[in-house]
Amino acid sequence: MTKPITFFIHHQGRGHANRAMAIIRELPAERAVTILTAKPSLFDGFERPITIAALPDMIGAPVPTPGLFAQATPEVMHCVPLGVAKTRATMRTIIDHLDDADPALFVVDVSAEIALLARIASVPAISIRMHGDRLDPGHLGAYQASVGLLAPFGEALEQAETPDWVRANTCYAGGLCTTVDTVPTKAEARAKLGLDPTKEIVVVLTGGGGAGTPYAPLTMAARAVPDALWLVARAGPPRGA
Repeated sequence: MTKPITFFIHHQGRGHANRAMAIIRELPAERAVTILTAKPSLFDGFERPITIAALPDMIGAPVPTPGLFAQATPEVMHCVPLGVAKTRATMRTIIDHLDDADPALFVVDVSAEIALLARIASVPAISIRMHGDRLDPGHLGAYQASVGLLAPFGEALEQAETPDWVRANTCYAGGLCTTVDTVPTKAEARAKLGLDPTKEIVVVLTGGGGAGTPYAPLTMAARAVPDALWLVARAGPPRGA
């Protein structure tokens, strides 16, 4: 019997869900897949059969007392407020699923705490890495707790400070997306957009969730390369959504 694969998908923005769909499309048809997420609608219209287990939405859930709110967060964790019923319900749902399904692999995109939970529950986990400086104790603890790491970017974009053991455990996917359109060459893309074929162009792709686009770093970068043409594209929902 082929064991299933479970994905934990953070519901802020669309990037986590889009990566999951890109991966799931490549899995054998006989491999059962379950998605654990607080926003099942992210997978509306997905053509491959999957099971979705809804999780409580913990974002913004109130902490019951000022004393509990004031408790310091352990360095190896990122978001673990005390006394939040939705957090207990989330962890219970995840543990019950892992116990019942006994998945071959638990893909975590993304949560340092849930990667640690998988290790505590004796379930092999793959952590999806996000680009940037993520070398704090929380991220490194999640990486250590995982049997492997998947980076949806090329190794050339790796942070210089990243430890060798993190690099050795990382599969650099070079980008994961849900489009099935043919990708044009650089020359074809410039011609289609009417752009100078010889000019230096910097394309910035922003996300569709989180706290928004930080304009100050973009402004500083543009000032550092003033002769380049800067194009900023915002990631949004798929066509027809």
